[in-house]
Amino acid sequence: MWMIICATMGFFGLAWMDGWVLSPAYDLNPIPTDLKARILSTNISLDEGSCSIDLALSQADLFGLSLATARKIVAEVGQAAATWRDVSKAMGLNGKEIERMASAFIHEDSDMALKIIV
Repeated sequence: MWMIICATMGFFGLAWMDGWVLSPAYDLNPIPTDLKARILSTNISLDEGSCSIDLALSQADLFGLSLATARKIVAEVGQAAATWRDVSKAMGLNGKEIERMASAFIHEDSDMALKIIV
């Protein structure tokens, strides 16, 4: 039995009978680049806040992940995020609203994620 737990620190974890597993993604807020640059609010390295797949992969061991596992996660998230237009349409957004969000989903890193072969 899985249940979603909202922690006071602002992330979601998944509780399973044998222990805790952090959600594979949390605090993701797609924002068009004309409103906010692609800079992380929560750094993934000790001194770098840029939003970059290369940076994320370089920090895999800090999060207890092998590079192969990190690449697999990036590929899976890239595939899921690539469906954003279809999901937006299914949720009732109109074409103008969908295009408004394009820069939040289509960029160099999204292209890189889709090219990862695992």
